[in-house]
Amino acid sequence: MARLKVRCISTKAYLKEMPDGSFLQGQLEGDLISLTLNKIYDALEEDDEDYRVIDNTNEDYLYPKMMFEVVGA
Repeated sequence: MARLKVRCISTKAYLKEMPDGSFLQGQLEGDLISLTLNKIYDALEEDDEDYRVIDNTNEDYLYPKMMFEVVGA
């Protein structure tokens, strides 16, 4: 199965709602330096809210889907 290709459309800080209704802040301020705007990344897996993306550190992390758009498989 081919990996999903996603393009980064935002490197801004984000809030993620947790199951208990609290929010987890993904970045305190500024841009996420582990992602590059408009760069296409491999998404290893996805769930309802996140993609597991191999970022600029060559490691995989969960990022909110709202930070990406799908460009291919």
